[in-house]
Amino acid sequence: MAIRTRVACVAIRNGSIVLMEKKIRSYFNYQQLTPPGGGVELHEILEDACIREMDEETGLCIERPVLRGIVSYINHANQDHAVTTFFVTRHVLGELMTKEPEKHIPHWVALSDLKLNERVPDYYKECIRILLAEQTFLNARLEWNKPGTTDKFTWTIM
Repeated sequence: MAIRTRVACVAIRNGSIVLMEKKIRSYFNYQQLTPPGGGVELHEILEDACIREMDEETGLCIERPVLRGIVSYINHANQDHAVTTFFVTRHVLGELMTKEPEKHIPHWVALSDLKLNERVPDYYKECIRILLAEQTFLNARLEWNKPGTTDKFTWTIM
């Protein structure tokens, strides 16, 4: 089993953050809003992957992403494991664009509305809250299809 390395970013501008509406029906977070991100390419440093993924998914150019957390995603059914490093930046340039409409659509979401937004999963609301806290580093685990449990999906923040 290989463990994939991924990046994600919370990009903040004018009191809002970018979240991606997931459009692929087979995703466990279908139609929900999640932070943009993706896989790290061979020989790519994490910060560069974060900058590239933001451009590829949203059309936005970000600068100076700061590492603020790590989340392990574990799918027991297919033995899939990914470790995602989360970055935060307030240095966001450009206009939001939908570049991959069959996969996801980016949206600006006001931070003041985040807590009540039903399309943002509770675990991401809590992760984003921690990521934006100045003195806290996020360390979380999301698991689904774990044998011997009644819960289809669990999340833990350490």
